[in-house]
Amino acid sequence: MAKPPRVETVAAELLVQERVLLFCVATGTDWQKADVAGDTTTVMVVKGLIDRDTAGRLTLTNAGRQVLRALLKNVL
Repeated sequence: MAKPPRVETVAAELLVQERVLLFCVATGTDWQKADVAGDTTTVMVVKGLIDRDTAGRLTLTNAGRQVLRALLKNVL
């Protein structure tokens, strides 16, 4: 069985729209007003970085939080 990719690798390979969506979901910002395409949400769900809660709102998964931390590590 193949090992899952490292968090840093996943973070480095994210497109700009995917990074923006992660930040929007983490901060509660309206991702549609940030001009993130709806297809991006589907891609991020498939990647396992975001999910929908019972009310239909986007939330970060544990993997999404780890990737966001890896992105922020280079900033802070």
